[in-house]
Amino acid sequence: MNEVLILARKEMRDAVASGWLVVFAATFAAVAMLLSHIQADSGSLGDQGFNRTTAGLINLCLLLVPLLALILGAGAIAGERDRGTLATLLSQPVSPLQVLFGKYVGLTLAVWGAIAAGFGLAGAFMVMFSSLSDIEHYLMFVLLSGLLASAMLSLGILVSVFAGSRVKALGIAVVLWFVLVLAYDLGAIGLALAVSPSGRTLVAVALLNPAESTRLLAIMSIERDLDVLGPLGAYLTDRVGTAASRGLLLAAIAAWTAAPLAIAARGFSRQDA
Repeated sequence: MNEVLILARKEMRDAVASGWLVVFAATFAAVAMLLSHIQADSGSLGDQGFNRTTAGLINLCLLLVPLLALILGAGAIAGERDRGTLATLLSQPVSPLQVLFGKYVGLTLAVWGAIAAGFGLAGAFMVMFSSLSDIEHYLMFVLLSGLLASAMLSLGILVSVFAGSRVKALGIAVVLWFVLVLAYDLGAIGLALAVSPSGRTLVAVALLNPAESTRLLAIMSIERDLDVLGPLGAYLTDRVGTAASRGLLLAAIAAWTAAPLAIAARGFSRQDA
Protein backbone atom coordinates (compact mmCIF):
# COMPACT_ATOMS: atom_id res chain seq x y z
CA MET A 1 0.00 0.00 0.00
CA ASN A 2 2.86 2.37 0.79
CA GLU A 3 4.39 1.70 -2.64
CA VAL A 4 1.11 2.59 -4.34
CA LEU A 5 0.91 5.91 -2.46
CA ILE A 6 4.52 6.78 -3.35
CA LEU A 7 3.84 6.07 -7.01
CA ALA A 8 0.58 8.04 -6.82
CA ARG A 9 2.39 11.12 -5.47
CA LYS A 10 4.96 10.87 -8.25
CA GLU A 11 2.23 10.59 -10.87
CA MET A 12 0.42 13.62 -9.45
CA ARG A 13 3.59 15.71 -9.67
CA ASP A 14 4.23 14.56 -13.25
CA ALA A 15 0.63 15.30 -14.26
CA VAL A 16 0.77 18.83 -12.84
CA ALA A 17 4.16 19.42 -14.48
CA SER A 18 2.74 18.40 -17.88
CA GLY A 19 0.55 21.52 -17.91
CA TRP A 20 -2.63 19.75 -19.03
CA LEU A 21 -4.29 20.12 -15.64
CA VAL A 22 -3.53 23.82 -15.34
CA VAL A 23 -4.84 24.52 -18.84
CA PHE A 24 -8.01 22.54 -18.15
CA ALA A 25 -8.74 24.24 -14.82
CA ALA A 26 -8.07 27.71 -16.24
CA THR A 27 -10.14 27.11 -19.39
CA PHE A 28 -13.06 25.61 -17.52
CA ALA A 29 -13.10 28.36 -14.90
CA ALA A 30 -12.85 31.10 -17.55
CA VAL A 31 -15.77 29.74 -19.59
CA ALA A 32 -17.89 29.20 -16.46
CA MET A 33 -17.19 32.76 -15.34
CA LEU A 34 -18.15 34.05 -18.78
CA LEU A 35 -21.44 32.15 -18.67
CA SER A 36 -22.26 33.39 -15.19
CA HIS A 37 -21.34 36.97 -16.17
CA ILE A 38 -23.67 36.86 -19.18
CA GLN A 39 -26.48 35.48 -17.03
CA ALA A 40 -25.87 38.12 -14.36
CA ASP A 41 -26.13 40.86 -16.97
CA SER A 42 -29.44 39.41 -18.13
CA GLY A 43 -30.71 39.41 -14.56
CA SER A 44 -31.42 35.67 -14.48
CA LEU A 45 -28.56 34.39 -12.35
CA GLY A 46 -30.01 35.29 -8.99
CA ASP A 47 -33.41 33.81 -9.83
CA GLN A 48 -32.13 30.50 -11.12
CA GLY A 49 -29.23 29.96 -8.74
CA PHE A 50 -26.54 27.64 -9.95
CA ASN A 51 -28.96 25.70 -12.16
CA ARG A 52 -28.70 27.88 -15.25
CA THR A 53 -24.91 27.94 -15.17
CA THR A 54 -24.78 24.20 -14.47
CA ALA A 55 -26.96 23.53 -17.52
CA GLY A 56 -24.65 25.67 -19.63
CA LEU A 57 -21.59 23.77 -18.39
CA ILE A 58 -22.85 20.26 -19.11
CA ASN A 59 -21.76 20.11 -22.75
CA LEU A 60 -18.47 21.89 -22.04
CA CYS A 61 -17.67 19.44 -19.26
CA LEU A 62 -18.60 16.43 -21.39
CA LEU A 63 -16.14 17.67 -24.02
CA LEU A 64 -13.17 18.60 -21.83
CA VAL A 65 -13.19 16.08 -18.98
CA PRO A 66 -13.08 12.93 -21.19
CA LEU A 67 -10.37 14.45 -23.39
CA LEU A 68 -8.18 15.37 -20.42
CA ALA A 69 -8.63 12.01 -18.72
CA LEU A 70 -8.05 9.94 -21.85
CA ILE A 71 -4.88 11.84 -22.78
CA LEU A 72 -3.40 11.59 -19.30
CA GLY A 73 -4.31 7.92 -18.99
CA ALA A 74 -2.96 7.08 -22.45
CA GLY A 75 0.45 8.45 -21.57
CA ALA A 76 0.72 6.73 -18.18
CA ILE A 77 2.34 3.42 -19.21
CA ALA A 78 3.21 4.05 -22.87
CA GLY A 79 5.11 7.22 -21.94
CA GLU A 80 7.25 5.36 -19.40
CA ARG A 81 7.92 2.65 -21.98
CA ASP A 82 9.00 5.17 -24.62
CA ARG A 83 11.34 6.96 -22.21
CA GLY A 84 12.91 3.66 -21.19
CA THR A 85 12.00 4.23 -17.55
CA LEU A 86 9.41 1.46 -17.27
CA ALA A 87 12.03 -1.28 -16.96
CA THR A 88 13.82 0.72 -14.26
CA LEU A 89 10.56 1.27 -12.41
CA LEU A 90 9.64 -2.41 -12.51
CA SER A 91 13.14 -3.39 -11.32
CA GLN A 92 12.30 -1.72 -8.02
CA PRO A 93 10.63 -3.71 -5.22
CA VAL A 94 7.16 -3.05 -6.66
CA SER A 95 4.83 -5.30 -8.61
CA PRO A 96 3.30 -4.40 -12.00
CA LEU A 97 -0.10 -4.13 -10.32
CA GLN A 98 1.25 -1.65 -7.76
CA VAL A 99 2.74 0.43 -10.59
CA LEU A 100 -0.53 0.44 -12.51
CA PHE A 101 -2.77 1.24 -9.56
CA GLY A 102 -0.32 3.82 -8.24
CA LYS A 103 -0.47 5.64 -11.56
CA TYR A 104 -4.25 5.38 -11.69
CA VAL A 105 -4.71 6.71 -8.16
CA GLY A 106 -2.28 9.58 -8.76
CA LEU A 107 -3.90 10.61 -12.03
CA THR A 108 -7.38 10.33 -10.54
CA LEU A 109 -6.49 12.63 -7.64
CA ALA A 110 -4.78 15.07 -10.01
CA VAL A 111 -7.77 15.26 -12.36
CA TRP A 112 -10.20 15.55 -9.46
CA GLY A 113 -8.11 18.43 -8.15
CA ALA A 114 -8.25 20.19 -11.52
CA ILE A 115 -12.02 19.71 -11.72
CA ALA A 116 -12.50 21.02 -8.18
CA ALA A 117 -10.29 24.02 -8.93
CA GLY A 118 -12.16 24.88 -12.12
CA PHE A 119 -15.59 24.54 -10.56
CA GLY A 120 -14.44 26.23 -7.36
CA LEU A 121 -13.18 29.34 -9.12
CA ALA A 122 -16.35 29.54 -11.19
CA GLY A 123 -18.57 29.06 -8.12
CA ALA A 124 -16.73 31.73 -6.17
CA PHE A 125 -17.14 34.12 -9.08
CA MET A 126 -20.90 33.47 -9.23
CA VAL A 127 -21.33 34.09 -5.51
CA MET A 128 -19.97 37.61 -6.06
CA PHE A 129 -23.10 38.59 -8.01
CA SER A 130 -25.87 37.66 -5.63
CA SER A 131 -27.10 35.28 -2.99
CA LEU A 132 -27.56 32.08 -4.95
CA SER A 133 -29.67 28.99 -4.39
CA ASP A 134 -29.56 25.42 -5.71
CA ILE A 135 -25.86 25.05 -5.01
CA GLU A 136 -26.44 21.33 -4.34
CA HIS A 137 -27.09 20.79 -8.06
CA TYR A 138 -23.82 22.51 -8.87
CA LEU A 139 -21.94 20.33 -6.39
CA MET A 140 -23.64 17.23 -7.74
CA PHE A 141 -22.36 18.07 -11.21
CA VAL A 142 -18.84 18.44 -9.80
CA LEU A 143 -19.17 14.91 -8.40
CA LEU A 144 -20.49 13.55 -11.70
CA SER A 145 -17.57 15.15 -13.54
CA GLY A 146 -15.16 13.39 -11.18
CA LEU A 147 -16.87 10.04 -11.76
CA LEU A 148 -16.71 10.53 -15.53
CA ALA A 149 -13.01 11.39 -15.27
CA SER A 150 -12.36 8.17 -13.32
CA ALA A 151 -14.06 6.06 -16.00
CA MET A 152 -12.21 7.77 -18.84
CA LEU A 153 -8.89 7.42 -17.02
CA SER A 154 -9.50 3.67 -16.86
CA LEU A 155 -10.08 3.58 -20.61
CA GLY A 156 -6.97 5.70 -21.19
CA ILE A 157 -4.78 3.41 -19.09
CA LEU A 158 -6.18 0.38 -20.91
CA VAL A 159 -5.11 1.97 -24.19
CA SER A 160 -1.71 2.85 -22.71
CA VAL A 161 -1.00 -0.73 -21.63
CA PHE A 162 -1.66 -2.29 -25.01
CA ALA A 163 -0.46 0.50 -27.35
CA GLY A 164 3.02 0.07 -28.75
CA SER A 165 4.11 3.67 -28.20
CA ARG A 166 2.99 6.91 -26.58
CA VAL A 167 2.16 8.49 -29.94
CA LYS A 168 -0.02 5.51 -30.87
CA ALA A 169 -1.68 5.56 -27.44
CA LEU A 170 -2.49 9.27 -27.73
CA GLY A 171 -3.86 8.77 -31.24
CA ILE A 172 -6.14 5.96 -30.08
CA ALA A 173 -7.23 8.08 -27.10
CA VAL A 174 -8.24 10.98 -29.34
CA VAL A 175 -10.17 8.64 -31.66
CA LEU A 176 -11.89 7.09 -28.64
CA TRP A 177 -12.81 10.56 -27.38
CA PHE A 178 -14.22 11.48 -30.78
CA VAL A 179 -16.32 8.31 -30.93
CA LEU A 180 -17.66 8.45 -27.37
CA VAL A 181 -18.21 12.19 -27.09
CA LEU A 182 -18.82 13.59 -30.58
CA ALA A 183 -19.96 10.78 -32.85
CA TYR A 184 -21.98 8.71 -30.39
CA ASP A 185 -25.18 10.73 -30.60
CA LEU A 186 -25.22 10.62 -34.39
CA GLY A 187 -23.99 7.04 -34.67
CA ALA A 188 -25.09 4.61 -31.97
CA ILE A 189 -28.14 6.55 -30.80
CA GLY A 190 -29.25 7.29 -34.35
CA LEU A 191 -28.88 3.61 -35.29
CA ALA A 192 -30.80 2.55 -32.21
CA LEU A 193 -33.66 4.89 -33.09
CA ALA A 194 -33.72 3.54 -36.64
CA VAL A 195 -33.75 -0.11 -35.57
CA SER A 196 -35.99 0.08 -32.52
CA PRO A 197 -37.18 3.54 -31.42
CA SER A 198 -38.10 2.45 -27.90
CA GLY A 199 -37.08 3.74 -24.49
CA ARG A 200 -35.53 0.40 -23.57
CA THR A 201 -33.20 0.52 -26.57
CA LEU A 202 -32.15 4.07 -25.77
CA VAL A 203 -31.39 3.11 -22.16
CA ALA A 204 -29.23 0.22 -23.35
CA VAL A 205 -27.33 2.53 -25.70
CA ALA A 206 -26.82 5.09 -22.91
CA LEU A 207 -25.35 2.44 -20.61
CA LEU A 208 -22.74 1.57 -23.24
CA ASN A 209 -21.14 5.03 -22.98
CA PRO A 210 -19.99 6.59 -19.67
CA ALA A 211 -20.22 10.08 -21.16
CA GLU A 212 -23.85 9.54 -22.16
CA SER A 213 -24.68 8.06 -18.74
CA THR A 214 -23.13 11.12 -17.09
CA ARG A 215 -25.07 13.47 -19.34
CA LEU A 216 -28.35 11.80 -18.39
CA LEU A 217 -27.52 11.94 -14.68
CA ALA A 218 -26.65 15.63 -14.99
CA ILE A 219 -29.93 16.39 -16.71
CA MET A 220 -31.85 14.36 -14.14
CA SER A 221 -30.22 16.35 -11.34
CA ILE A 222 -31.47 19.71 -12.64
CA GLU A 223 -34.69 18.78 -14.47
CA ARG A 224 -37.73 17.56 -12.59
CA ASP A 225 -39.60 16.73 -15.77
CA LEU A 226 -37.70 14.18 -17.89
CA ASP A 227 -39.97 14.75 -20.89
CA VAL A 228 -37.13 16.89 -22.26
CA LEU A 229 -35.40 13.57 -23.03
CA GLY A 230 -38.24 12.38 -25.24
CA PRO A 231 -38.98 8.63 -25.36
CA LEU A 232 -35.97 7.93 -23.15
CA GLY A 233 -37.23 10.28 -20.45
CA ALA A 234 -40.72 8.83 -20.59
CA TYR A 235 -39.36 5.29 -20.27
CA LEU A 236 -37.13 6.20 -17.31
CA THR A 237 -40.01 7.91 -15.53
CA ASP A 238 -42.82 5.42 -16.20
CA ARG A 239 -41.07 2.05 -16.41
CA VAL A 240 -37.83 2.30 -14.42
CA GLY A 241 -38.44 5.09 -11.92
CA THR A 242 -36.22 8.07 -11.20
CA ALA A 243 -34.32 6.58 -8.27
CA ALA A 244 -33.74 3.25 -10.03
CA SER A 245 -32.65 5.09 -13.18
CA ARG A 246 -30.02 7.01 -11.24
CA GLY A 247 -28.78 3.79 -9.66
CA LEU A 248 -28.60 2.07 -13.05
CA LEU A 249 -26.65 4.90 -14.65
CA LEU A 250 -24.25 5.15 -11.70
CA ALA A 251 -23.70 1.39 -11.88
CA ALA A 252 -22.84 1.73 -15.58
CA ILE A 253 -20.24 4.41 -14.84
CA ALA A 254 -18.78 2.24 -12.06
CA ALA A 255 -18.56 -0.70 -14.46
CA TRP A 256 -16.80 1.49 -17.04
CA THR A 257 -14.31 2.42 -14.31
CA ALA A 258 -13.63 -1.07 -12.97
CA ALA A 259 -13.70 -3.23 -16.10
CA PRO A 260 -11.08 -1.43 -18.26
CA LEU A 261 -8.78 -1.08 -15.25
CA ALA A 262 -9.09 -4.80 -14.48
CA ILE A 263 -8.33 -5.73 -18.09
CA ALA A 264 -5.37 -3.34 -18.13
CA ALA A 265 -4.04 -4.82 -14.88
CA ARG A 266 -4.30 -8.35 -16.22
CA GLY A 267 -2.56 -7.43 -19.47
CA PHE A 268 0.16 -5.34 -17.83
CA SER A 269 1.06 -8.11 -15.36
CA ARG A 270 1.78 -10.42 -18.30
CA GLN A 271 3.89 -7.99 -20.32
CA ASP A 272 7.61 -7.48 -20.41
CA ALA A 273 8.92 -3.96 -19.77
